[in-house]
Amino acid sequence: MIQELTTPMVGYRFAALITSAAIPNPIDIFFKEISGLKVSRSIDYEGNRVSIKNERQTRTLTFKRGVLRTGSTLEITNFISLPQWNQFAVRNDILITLLNDNNLPTKAWLVTRAFMESWEWDSLDATRNDVLIESISFSYQSLVTVPIPFT
Repeated sequence: MIQELTTPMVGYRFAALITSAAIPNPIDIFFKEISGLKVSRSIDYEGNRVSIKNERQTRTLTFKRGVLRTGSTLEITNFISLPQWNQFAVRNDILITLLNDNNLPTKAWLVTRAFMESWEWDSLDATRNDVLIESISFSYQSLVTVPIPFT
């Protein structure tokens, strides 16, 4: 038990649940890579006086995975709203969960009020034999750690 508490967690077993307009998408959860989990604050120095700036910083959370043949639920939802891409932004709440050997959550982060910023595909290259990777980026300001009770 003590060894489990002091052993670092692995970063290769995870899932992400992305909600679009408050509707969860439990099918579209597996990604190759997630980057951009970050919490920071601005410190202002004026002589010997230190203060914390109240402005919220915008971060970018990026998801990468292989392009699916049938299209993902996230892709279909985005395709439907594509005509209004420049007119409105859909709010997304994103729950990122680190999983143990039994696929149970061990650590989790919640990103609230994220907005899709971009969707990008790797270069098409006839000289490579790789999986085509798509990158989906969200702009966010709020990230909180979600407590997971010990199991």
